[in-house]
Amino acid sequence: MTDYRAATRDDLEAVAALHARSWRAHYRGELTDDFLDGDLLGERRAVWRERLHRPAANQHVQLAIDARGLVGFVCVYGAHDRHWGSFVDNLHVDAPAKRRGIGAELMRRAGAWLADRHPELGVHLLVLESNGAARRFYESLGGRCAEVSSMQTHGGAMVRSCRYTWGRPGLLSTA
Repeated sequence: MTDYRAATRDDLEAVAALHARSWRAHYRGELTDDFLDGDLLGERRAVWRERLHRPAANQHVQLAIDARGLVGFVCVYGAHDRHWGSFVDNLHVDAPAKRRGIGAELMRRAGAWLADRHPELGVHLLVLESNGAARRFYESLGGRCAEVSSMQTHGGAMVRSCRYTWGRPGLLSTA
């Protein structure tokens, strides 16, 4: 059984560790090896310390927890961008927990949170163009690729990202 709840500052270590594991597993060949093999956990820990100890007013972090501990999380920012609307900044599910509907449930819960606060705004996220599995997942939730662009990301890597969009957050909460 998987339980879902909002993150607290006490979740910092677990969230940072899952985030680092996920990047190492999925972004090899896109982000630089130096970045991925360096102090990635420390870098993610600093990001999550800021997010969980001093959360932005428009931020929501939802966790998925089972008997083993943290198995997934989503981080969203309501009304993040004038044009694109609210932003799904992170969605990660631990590899052993994939294919159990956890990612879809986290996206539904994020959509419900955003619909309660910003029902009129669209929702968007960025996913690496090369990440076919993630792209298919977002498409299965009704997302559409609105644009592809190149950008410099963590560790100085240049990547191509697809912006997936939904017209309103309610589309995620019912997906």
